Amino acid sequence: MHIGINAQLLSFGQNYRNGGVSRYIRYLLRELARQPGEHHYTVFVNGEDVIEQLHAYHPQITYVSAPWPETQPTARVTWEQFTLPNQLRQRRIDVLHSPVNVLPALLPKGCASVVTLHDLAFLRFPEVLTTSKRLYHRTFTLRSLRQATAIISVSESTRTDAHTLAHIPLEKIHTVHMCIDSRFANVHSEEERAGFCQKHGLTDGYILYLGTLEPRKNIPTLIEAYHSLRQDQGRREKLVLAGGKGWLYDEIFARIQQLGLEQDVIFPGYVNDQDQELWYQAASVFAFPSLYEGFGIPVAEALAGGTPVVTTNVSSLPEAGLDLALCVAPQDSEALTSALHQALTDTQLQERCRKEAHKVMESFSVQRMVTKTIAAYEQAARERPRQRVTN
Repeated sequence: MHIGINAQLLSFGQNYRNGGVSRYIRYLLRELARQPGEHHYTVFVNGEDVIEQLHAYHPQITYVSAPWPETQPTARVTWEQFTLPNQLRQRRIDVLHSPVNVLPALLPKGCASVVTLHDLAFLRFPEVLTTSKRLYHRTFTLRSLRQATAIISVSESTRTDAHTLAHIPLEKIHTVHMCIDSRFANVHSEEERAGFCQKHGLTDGYILYLGTLEPRKNIPTLIEAYHSLRQDQGRREKLVLAGGKGWLYDEIFARIQQLGLEQDVIFPGYVNDQDQELWYQAASVFAFPSLYEGFGIPVAEALAGGTPVVTTNVSSLPEAGLDLALCVAPQDSEALTSALHQALTDTQLQERCRKEAHKVMESFSVQRMVTKTIAAYEQAARERPRQRVTN
C-alpha cells in the first residue's frame, strides 16, 4: 500500500507544541523507518528542518514539506482541508493517517482514512479549553471520527469515551497505547542524580510535575496539596512545575502567591528531550494530578525510570500507571497530600517502583505501538470496498 501520514503537528520547538502529540508522531515515524513492513509512506511535514531533526530515513519513506507558520494554526487547517486532498489524489495514496484527531473533509474516492484520537477533553471538560479550541474540535474532531474508516485510540479509556460521548461503534476503534521512548529506561547513577539536584538547587529533593501549564492538568490542586504537605508534615522538598505555558494558566501563579510559596515552587520552563530522563529520575516523586488524559504518557515515562508516581483515578491515568502509581480523586487535595507523603516515605513502594520499571517499558514499547498501527492501516484498506457500497 501507499500510506500518507499528515505529520504537520510534528514539532521540535522549545515550547508546549513539542509535547505529547508531537512526540507520538516522532516515535511513530522513527520506528516506521526501522520497520516499515511491506508498505510505502509519504509523510507531510512542516518544513525541511523538521525532516533533518527527525533522522528517520528509509527508502520506503518520502517526506514532503508543506510549510506554514507555527504561530498561525489557521494556515495549517486551511492546508489540511483544501491542499492535502489534492496531494493525496496526485500521489495515489491508499490510506491516509492523521495522527492528531482531524482528517480532511473531502478525501479522494478510494482513499481509506485512519485517525488517531488522543482525547475528548472538549466534551468531558469544555471549560478547560479556550472558545476557539472548543469550536475547532467540535467542528473537526467529531466529523473526523464519524468519517474515518478506522480510529486508533491511545487508551481503552479514550476508546470508551469515543463510544459513549461521540457514539462511535466500538468495532471501528482500535486501542493502540502510546509508547515510551527507550531512553527513559536508561537508569542514571545515584551520583548523577545528586549532581543534577545540586546543579538546580534541589538538594532537599523535589516533587516534579512535567507537562503543559493549562487548566486540565489541575495544577492549583497540586499546589494546595503541596502547601499542606509543608505545613502539616514539615516536608522541605521543592515543587517543580516543569513545562511550557499553554493557555489559561494565570490561576497557577495566583495560587502560589496566595499561599506564599514563591520561594518553594520552581518553574524551569520547557524541558528538552535530553534533560527529561534526569528530571524524572532525580525527583523524589512525580505528581500528575490531571482532570482528564487521553493516555497520560508522563506517568508511564516517570515509572519507567523507577520514580514513584502520584496521579488521579480518572480517565486513562490508572491505565498509564499500571498497578504502580498511587491514584486519588483529582479534586481531593487532602487525598493528594496523603498520597504524596506516602510516596515520599514508603520505602517498600519506592523499591517496588525501581524493581518493576522494566514492566512499564515492556507494556508501552514503540515496537508494539507501530506493529498495531500498521495493522490498523491494513484493516482500513480492507474496509474500503465495503465502505463504498455502504455509502
